Amino acid sequence: MSYALEFYSISWDALKAALTDRKPKLLRAVAQQQWQQLVRGDALGLAANRDDEAIPLEDTDLLFEDALEEIEDAMVPQRAPGLDPPEIGDNAALLFAGMVRQLGTPVGRIEQDQAVAHDPELQLAFREALLDGVVGACYGDLQFGEKLAARPLFGLFHLDFLAWGGLTQQELQDLVAKYRLSDATRRGPDWQDVSDHVEAWLDAIVKAVAAAAEAKLDLVTLYFTAPHHATFGEQVHDALQGELIED
Repeated sequence: MSYALEFYSISWDALKAALTDRKPKLLRAVAQQQWQQLVRGDALGLAANRDDEAIPLEDTDLLFEDALEEIEDAMVPQRAPGLDPPEIGDNAALLFAGMVRQLGTPVGRIEQDQAVAHDPELQLAFREALLDGVVGACYGDLQFGEKLAARPLFGLFHLDFLAWGGLTQQELQDLVAKYRLSDATRRGPDWQDVSDHVEAWLDAIVKAVAAAAEAKLDLVTLYFTAPHHATFGEQVHDALQGELIED
């Protein structure tokens, strides 16, 4: 697996309106300025494994129209309180990400480097040990990781290869005021699980949260993951390991 976590300063109200207003100028801008970079870059994992391939990615007029209809339906409350909404389709998720990138102001980004790109355990540690553990402890919010990587917005929810979350402007202000990196957190097991990368990752998140809070807007995060395709060397290694286990 590989991943990227992006932070955007943006008004939730403005984003919600943009998803329902269907302004042709905005949709053209997403198609021309965001789409190719999105489906051939960070969201390639999702674009290559869509649940609905009937509409080609290149046919943005038809795909956007279909995705917006699904988004509008999903934004109408239809669920019991306390339950996550059902996931929207992959085409709708891609359009949501394109709208966020078009309308939002980037305030931070974390992505894998060569050292961690092929380490599944570290991938899991990034979400659980870093976001939920270390960062959650620093901000006094044990749901911090979920709010950044798996928080429904306006009834819109998606997880496979592309997820999102965010924080309101009030939540940002409260978190910035509470931030504290304690010695206990530094000595804790979560810190040790990501010790080689934790300071750089934590620093990036703190700066992104602070920048979003200073902008007096809300925060939306995009969490991209992609399947890892094993190299020939890794396939040989796995095969040898399997033979050793069988023996």
